[in-house]
Amino acid sequence: MENEFYAAQKTKPDIRELTIERGLGYPSDEELLMLILNKGTRESPVEQLAHKAMKVINTSNQEDLVDNLTRIDGIGYAKALALAAAVEIGRRRNGYLKSVITSPLDILPYVKHFSLEQREHFVSIALNGSREIIEEHVVSVGTAKRTMVHPREVFKHAVKVNASGIICCHNHPFGKCLPSREDMNVTSRLLLAGEVLGITLLDHIIITQDSYFSFLEHGMLKKSDGQERGPLEGVPLDGHLQTDRSLDDYPLGDKPQDGHPQDAAIFE
Repeated sequence: MENEFYAAQKTKPDIRELTIERGLGYPSDEELLMLILNKGTRESPVEQLAHKAMKVINTSNQEDLVDNLTRIDGIGYAKALALAAAVEIGRRRNGYLKSVITSPLDILPYVKHFSLEQREHFVSIALNGSREIIEEHVVSVGTAKRTMVHPREVFKHAVKVNASGIICCHNHPFGKCLPSREDMNVTSRLLLAGEVLGITLLDHIIITQDSYFSFLEHGMLKKSDGQERGPLEGVPLDGHLQTDRSLDDYPLGDKPQDGHPQDAAIFE
């Protein structure tokens, strides 16, 4: 009887076609599992497998999930691992939502994976008035040396989610963790665009695999108390910037040691 019910669902439009047409927000949770499973077996249609898998996911601990999924007829270790991996990705991605960002160091755990990329990725993190993360968005992907960034694209998603501020970040796949002239020009344009839109550029962070550079920490943004200063006034161009901090040295919320400019800077 159950198989007859799921067989009858084949008269409905294919969920893959509907998802392509309407976006990933359209499918239900079970339909998302159907997309991951791709197909069922002769005895268990994909709809039935997804239904059973959802019950297991909702009632399993993380450490038991794969084994529990393999107990479903039609789901072997390959499919179980794919489902568990999707659940883990969702857990990690949702982990940063509503996280409060009080200093540049707080954002590093959420962007440090971009340091492993072989091309430059420019990322915009939107925050609300309480400095909680709303959304992380990859604005553009460039070459190993540069990526093209336009303020319109950076702020588009921030406007959409009603952000009050953004933190921008991009990786340097090769070379030193120092801002280039183009990095400084982009930051200047973003500062001006943010003033017009009423969305504060809180920081621009450059990361490599073993270090990071914060425009805020190095006094290259306007002060948070509103004191007037040129967007990039006093930018040091002699290369003597202190960038020896390791991405792995600071767990979430830790403050750096003395000796670095504006280490105690807070997003107010």
